[in-house]
Order: sequence, then structure tokens, then C-alpha cells
Amino acid sequence: MPNPVRLTPKALVVGGRYLHINRLFIRQIDAIEGDAVIYHDQYGSGRCGRTAFLKTCPTVASAEEAAQAEQQLVNITRATKGEFTLRDEANALTAFSFRNGFLEDLHGGKFSPVLNEPGYSRLSDEEMKRLMIEASEKLEQMLRMKREEPAKYEEFIRDYQRTYCRAWTR
Repeated sequence: MPNPVRLTPKALVVGGRYLHINRLFIRQIDAIEGDAVIYHDQYGSGRCGRTAFLKTCPTVASAEEAAQAEQQLVNITRATKGEFTLRDEANALTAFSFRNGFLEDLHGGKFSPVLNEPGYSRLSDEEMKRLMIEASEKLEQMLRMKREEPAKYEEFIRDYQRTYCRAWTR
């Protein structure tokens, strides 16, 4: 497989389909508003900065890569059917509600020497507020789905765990 060209934030286009770094799914851009990228994938829609988007989806997806991603997800689903612990569920909820949101924008920024110095604040009050509000909204969404559509929740949370958290501590 040839080495794909890494994109720049300015190269992102509405309607473009981009391969996630785990090579398991494709994200399609629905809109770009300034630095914000609004996208969707099989888990729903999301929003992040251009740099954060490219960190997780650095290349345009070819038709072949999209087909391979779909097949890999099918294979993973077959192999992991039934193996699902409370820790797996917690990992998936954490990834969905906290990790794959505004936190990714913060993480996708430039390195700061402050990161090596204990005792310094690394988040502003506004950033922390936004982070917590977003995480609570996403957790509410998951808890509502679990209560109102338990079968849909079960399928979603297992799939999300397989896609994002396979390398996390179980």
C-alpha cells in the first residue's frame, strides 16, 4: 500500500471522506465553519477543530479503503461478540463522552513547555466549563438511549468500544 499524502487543515473539503487512523471507518465532512469541522460517521455527528480532525483522519479515503474498513469492522464484530465487561462499557462511554470531543481539540494543539512543569494550569476556566458541559451532554445522550432504546444502546456501545477502545486497559 503506498504512503498516502498527509493533508493540511486548509485541504479539508465539505463532502470529503477521510479515513480514521484506526482504518476502521470513514468520516465525512458535512460543513466547515471557520476552524470547526462538522462531520458524521456511523456513530453519528461530531464537531472538532481542523487540526484535531486531521489528527484522527489524516488522509482522504479511497473507495478501496472504505470497503476494507467496513470488512474489518465486520470481522472484529464477529471475533468479539459476547466478550463485553463493565470496564469495556466504561471505556466506551469515556471515549464517546469525554475523549472524542472538545478534549481532542485541546490535545490537537501545539506543544507547550508548561506541560512539563507540574503545578501550572493547563486549561482555562472556559475550556474546563466547555469540556464538562459537552461530556455531560454526551453522557446524558447515552443514558437516555440506554433507558429508552436498550437494544440500540447495547449495539452502539459495544461497537464504539471495539472501534475506539480495543487497546485500552480492560
